[in-house]
Amino acid sequence: MKTTALSYPSADGVSTVRAWLWEPDGNAEAPAARRGLVQIIHGMSEHAGRYLPFIEYLCDHGFVVCANDHVGHGRTAASEEELGHMPLKDGEDVLIGDVHALRMQAIARLGISTPYILFGHSMGSFIARIYLTRYAFGVRAAIICGTGQQPLLLTGVGRVFTGIVSAVRGERHRSRIAHALGAGGFGRAIKDARTDVDWISTDPAVVDDYLSDPLSGQVFTVGGYGTLSRLAADAQSPKLVARIPHGLPMLFIAGGEDPVGECGRGVHRAVEQCRAAGIEDVDEIIYPGARHEILNEPIRAQVEADVLAWLERHRL
Repeated sequence: MKTTALSYPSADGVSTVRAWLWEPDGNAEAPAARRGLVQIIHGMSEHAGRYLPFIEYLCDHGFVVCANDHVGHGRTAASEEELGHMPLKDGEDVLIGDVHALRMQAIARLGISTPYILFGHSMGSFIARIYLTRYAFGVRAAIICGTGQQPLLLTGVGRVFTGIVSAVRGERHRSRIAHALGAGGFGRAIKDARTDVDWISTDPAVVDDYLSDPLSGQVFTVGGYGTLSRLAADAQSPKLVARIPHGLPMLFIAGGEDPVGECGRGVHRAVEQCRAAGIEDVDEIIYPGARHEILNEPIRAQVEADVLAWLERHRL
């Protein structure tokens, strides 16, 4: 596949977003042969490079793929100290604005006729769900991976707590309490866990690679957790969900042992909320025994095949 590196100013007014466009071999001069453009939105404390096997799979089947590293993540972070930090006040708007800017760049290169598909994982799934309430025009399909439906009380507590800590210690402070309420709590859901991040995958090699990756695993600042709390709350706002076009096909996929989705229960609540809002084509696949990163589980080939089959069923 052909890889093109991109960069553009972030909506935060400070950062330079690093992004990439991947095209199938031989397709650069044949736009009509492209099946569609898939934009991947990565999760918290990781980066777009972790999706390369899935990107290769999509390119092998004729899709163009684009993805960026969020503010405070991967190669967009200007320094090691910036990893895990997002602005407390406008973090949600920054992340969504940067995703939209990449979409516009990719469409400008490929042409507006290229079918556009959104794929969001984990924190990226919340970004994708909110994105659909703002910029759904032209989106042909959306795949929501590793999402959840957190209790509004918990997301509310998270927003209040991070606001208080930020006022006292600054939004770049890394709070052990905020982390324990957030990603740090997921590790406790895995019985006899070998590491604190066994919740991401049943494969020890995946966990070890994640722990050894200098661009993954950073503890969020209170600004980062404040942004995450707002994303989780707004993704399930009935008022916002009602804005998603009723004819937009949506596929929810998750692991049956993923604590982010409460082992499928939170995912099912999100699906039912979309259906209750009038969205007519909402599918759900829960993979028994799989944890958070279903694209990094032994069942990865099945997940990829299911995604492709779903896209083909929707003539993409």
